[in-house]
Amino acid sequence: MRKISSIDNKGRILFVDDKGTGTTVGTKKDCEQYGYIFSNGQCRLPQNKIQNNTEINCIKGKGMFVKGVNNTTLGHTNTIKGSNAISIGSNNVTEIQGENSVALGNNTYIQNYGELSFSNSVNTNRSKFSIINYEGTTTNDTATELFIGGFNNARFTINEDYESVFYIELRAVCLDSTNNEAALRSRLLLYKYVNSTLTELLDSDYLNTGDSALTAVNITVAPVAGTPDYIEVKATGITGKTINYSLTLMINEVRNG
Repeated sequence: MRKISSIDNKGRILFVDDKGTGTTVGTKKDCEQYGYIFSNGQCRLPQNKIQNNTEINCIKGKGMFVKGVNNTTLGHTNTIKGSNAISIGSNNVTEIQGENSVALGNNTYIQNYGELSFSNSVNTNRSKFSIINYEGTTTNDTATELFIGGFNNARFTINEDYESVFYIELRAVCLDSTNNEAALRSRLLLYKYVNSTLTELLDSDYLNTGDSALTAVNITVAPVAGTPDYIEVKATGITGKTINYSLTLMINEVRNG
């Protein structure tokens, strides 16, 4: 079993590396051997082992529950379990994976890195509209996975505690950094998570345009069975061109809450 080197005030864990002189984030197996949580490429303490912290968070309102650091919450009965997050409104819940996220309104919920989420639902865990931004770079014609914010292994994951449906509008802009050629790729997508299975119901091109030199650039989206399941986004570029991408998913979600 790999030894733990340190645990920071956000509950993030580093392990002793193989040489015994440095540190490593370790693997999912290293993390789970201690009963901890491995998500977004990082081993973390479970929530019940992280102390509620009000000294390094900005909390305005009543009934708040805030862990982690550098959070801001305004309103009442909001929950933030991660770090670097903002929650404004009431009864919003940001899970530990939702770092660098913003929750707005009433009864919205976040579990993905860098997510902007809005709801005005009277029902808890029922529906929301959210925006997630990906970035990445390709240098050849091999399909390359894009991650949220370019942060390795940050994906649009599914909360498997609920049966859900997701309508997604995908917009991707790409720029050849050498020749300043640009293109737009957009798709309409529909997914459902029922009977413990993530299924694609619709994948339709909406608008593909831009400089003709980037005609071969392609964006693909697919369901992946994982722990938890997630929606994978990949870009296929062009050999000899360094292409930078900014890709946004705009998601309407409804659950059987």
